Amino acid sequence: MLNRFFLILVLAACVAASPAQQSNSMFLMHRIPQSNFTNPAVQIDCPIYVGLPLLSSLHLNLNSTGFAYNDIATGSPSANLPALVSQMHSWDYLSGEIHYTPLSFGFMYDNDRYFNFAWTERVETKLFVSKRLMSLFANGNTQYVGPGLTTSNPGVNGFYYRELSFGYARRMQAHLLVGAHAKLLFGLAGLFTRRNRIDIEVNPLTHNIDATWSPRVDVAYPLSVSTDATGNVTGVSAGQFSPLPFFLNFSNPGLAFDVGFIKHGDPITWSGSVLDLGFIWWLKQTTRFNNNGHFVYRGATPSDLANPGAYIDMLVDSINNQLQFSYAKSGFVTLLNPKAFLGASYSISPRLQAAGHLRTEWYPGRPVIGLTLSATALARKGSSLSLTYSILSGSFANIGAAFNIGGERFQFYMLSDNLLAPFYPERVRNANLRFGFNLFWGCTQKKKKVNVPASTGCGCFWNWNLNEKRKHHGVK
Repeated sequence: MLNRFFLILVLAACVAASPAQQSNSMFLMHRIPQSNFTNPAVQIDCPIYVGLPLLSSLHLNLNSTGFAYNDIATGSPSANLPALVSQMHSWDYLSGEIHYTPLSFGFMYDNDRYFNFAWTERVETKLFVSKRLMSLFANGNTQYVGPGLTTSNPGVNGFYYRELSFGYARRMQAHLLVGAHAKLLFGLAGLFTRRNRIDIEVNPLTHNIDATWSPRVDVAYPLSVSTDATGNVTGVSAGQFSPLPFFLNFSNPGLAFDVGFIKHGDPITWSGSVLDLGFIWWLKQTTRFNNNGHFVYRGATPSDLANPGAYIDMLVDSINNQLQFSYAKSGFVTLLNPKAFLGASYSISPRLQAAGHLRTEWYPGRPVIGLTLSATALARKGSSLSLTYSILSGSFANIGAAFNIGGERFQFYMLSDNLLAPFYPERVRNANLRFGFNLFWGCTQKKKKVNVPASTGCGCFWNWNLNEKRKHHGVK
């Protein structure tokens, strides 16, 4: 019963996030105010922007670091596990994100200082597995006779939390902007699997497996748990869901910070940021499941193969008897997955720039690095179009695009790192989409002719000198 419950939790967390990595195409699209999400130093072209209420930003992402659907579903009745394992990294992940921003706004306080705010609902999930452990199932245990196998358990980390971000960006020097976000976090639901050590020994004569493992799973959600006389868990079920208490839960607090910079030069502009340095302290409706596990697997004999159904039932009973979980009502702390961006843009002309940036995210166990190259065309009244090519998660087939229409009173924007995903979903490892609407005030003075410095490339408001800004706002 308990094993089945944890399997259901894992699958449910993956399904919840699977329709959904911040868009790489967003990082250098500075005419979109939401690019401040990926670099807090970004300021806006207009004095005031407000994300259209309820439609400010919606971000969906699905990412696999090791395989695509075709690698598993080969057309045969069973998957080719040895071929799949051969292309895995030491750790591989299936991750998903849904970020919904119902409210965001920002304003230029003066020529140098910019303030902004965003409220975002975030669902983020990572399912992770060790290559060495998968190789045990795919290639058998003979490879581990003698040295044995030491690795960490697979698992899933899935969270739903609310983020209230308060941002500030300031011009420090003529060509340098710095910015930061201070973010209040409130956890709503979470499932966190600790990466604990697994030690497996293989008997050189019988090839029996002797494994020790101390799994631990923390859950933040109302659960009903039943136990036997010794305190071992016999059943787990979800408690009654009450929408109002759930969505108005502010009892799991957290803090996070983002920092960023933009250094303008002629002709190269550098920019970088570090995001999601923070944690959530889960205190309400939390349950911790522990097990000091010792599992012995005898293996199948010729007589077992004569009756495979009975052998499988025996194996399931053996697992249930040897892996007994206890539980406690205990709070826990989880860290966010930090991300870092570093990019450079080159001004080919005042209306065209070429750029590239690196993106690194720290997953459980190792960093995952991606590279994005882009070419961006800028229209005079605020619209822009960018074409991107990305190397993400070991995949080289990622052609993306980003655009925004408008920029004086109203703006619609849309971005994706992989335009091929809708056409060849079974072949891609990355699929994402972000879109939203913005309203602007104070931009109509752009109709007056303003000579934008050619060296800036992007034509961005914060690059203009004081005289140009005065002309922009109609001030003599």
